[in-house]
Amino acid sequence: MVIGRLRSDDIYNQVSAYPLPEHRSTALATQAAMLCVCLYFTPSILHTQQAKMREIVDKYFPDNWVISIYMGITVNLVEAWEPYKAAKTALNYTLDTANIREQAGRYAASVESLRPRVQQSLKEGFLREEIILDNIPKLLNCLRDCNVAIRWLMLHTAESAYDPNNKRLRQIKDQVINDSKYNPKILFQLLLDTAQFEFILKEMFKQMLAEKQLKWESYKKEGSERMMELAEVFSGVKPLTRVEKNENLQAWFREISKQIESLNYEDSTAAGRKTVQLIQALVEVQEFHQLESNLQVSQFLADTRKFLHQMIRTINIKEEVLITMQIVGDLSYAWQIIDRSAERVSVLLWGAGGLCQKGTADHPREYVHLAGQNHQTADP
Repeated sequence: MVIGRLRSDDIYNQVSAYPLPEHRSTALATQAAMLCVCLYFTPSILHTQQAKMREIVDKYFPDNWVISIYMGITVNLVEAWEPYKAAKTALNYTLDTANIREQAGRYAASVESLRPRVQQSLKEGFLREEIILDNIPKLLNCLRDCNVAIRWLMLHTAESAYDPNNKRLRQIKDQVINDSKYNPKILFQLLLDTAQFEFILKEMFKQMLAEKQLKWESYKKEGSERMMELAEVFSGVKPLTRVEKNENLQAWFREISKQIESLNYEDSTAAGRKTVQLIQALVEVQEFHQLESNLQVSQFLADTRKFLHQMIRTINIKEEVLITMQIVGDLSYAWQIIDRSAERVSVLLWGAGGLCQKGTADHPREYVHLAGQNHQTADP
């Protein structure tokens, strides 16, 4: 029953954080590790049940063969499944030379394209509130791509994952390193940049989330007041250059003001839909009544639309984004790999770890962010 659930379901609910098909094996990595452990309790599947093993490999291991079991403990399935006929046969397609070349080449291209994108995002003043609000999906996609590429390359080039006395493992490792154009310095720099990018984005998003309701109510108040002022203008009571009294427009703007005021923050879905309709109504009334001929009236309408747009952007600040960043930014698979890396890397992370023990960070990715700061300080 346990193996059946692990084979068929998304029991850790990770797929929603990785919507793209090419990220599916990363989304299911934790479940795949648990499944590998459980399979040892039913060795008959590993030995003889070819169809089940092919199904497992196609779903969980079509593009990877080095997995992290727990906190950086890695297992190379080529070696682990060597004694089991069905498992070994099922894994052969993944280990095909053409498939390895395709996967390694894909991540080499990813690293090459992601480095300038992340560095651009880290430039002073680039990550502003309006940029984040307008580009939440793009920023999350960039984080996903970075983390998926780093994970695959770190696991599949790790010294600890390959027995140097095993000829086949040496050949696979050499092919991965060559086809992925693996450069440990470049990969580690991408890790530092990604950690810093993620840290800044997360802190800014936390701040925006804390101020979300206050700002939304402020924009709502401003928009409602603008509409009420326009209603007074068309009533003939409030003087405005070359605006004639129009009772129909007066009543219409009063009604729009009431509708803006009635928007409910707690019902974000309905409020967002209604706000879009109000924006469209303001565009149509300006065109239908030729209100653009009066600059002051046009400015009132433009300001109100701006406030309504800000309300939509603000209502889209959701805690789910932070949860997704937390899932995507998981670095637990790399603890032992980083620990065995170059001495300089170990020193940097040790320094960051010392700070973290004093309470300056609450997530593994933040350790690397602090290491990145130390790295930048140390460089001339």
